[in-house]
Amino acid sequence: MDINKLTRKIRLDSAHSAIKYQLVTELVFLRKLNIIDSDLTYLTLLVEWGPLPLKEFCNKVVVHLFGSEATDDINKYPVRVQTVRNRLGILEKRGLVVKDGKGKKMIAFTSAVPVQKTGNILLDYNFLYIETKENKTTNTRVSEEVATL
Repeated sequence: MDINKLTRKIRLDSAHSAIKYQLVTELVFLRKLNIIDSDLTYLTLLVEWGPLPLKEFCNKVVVHLFGSEATDDINKYPVRVQTVRNRLGILEKRGLVVKDGKGKKMIAFTSAVPVQKTGNILLDYNFLYIETKENKTTNTRVSEEVATL
């Protein structure tokens, strides 16, 4: 059996990128979850920063995304903070974020998804696809959806 092998070696620019690639691989490709880009950003920052009080995390995210001058905009800043809080609630319902405590709740990324965030990180995934007569046909879910467009 011939195997066509594709090997790519890429040096990532930051731990943030390494964390984000792990989350994309684990959540989107392996667990088949639909994750929007903003949620992926929030999860990446949560893994990177570690457990934080909910209010502090939401404020830090807005400052991180929009700059420190974002806190001066009394119309947009509270809306942006609330948007982050709302998305975290949705991610909690999906089991990706864990809230703990009453009052000043602590939030953290779920421990059910393995993510390496410290030290030198080598992402070494090996994916294998074996072509058979059954999967050569066009009766896959994706091709059926494309056919209906």
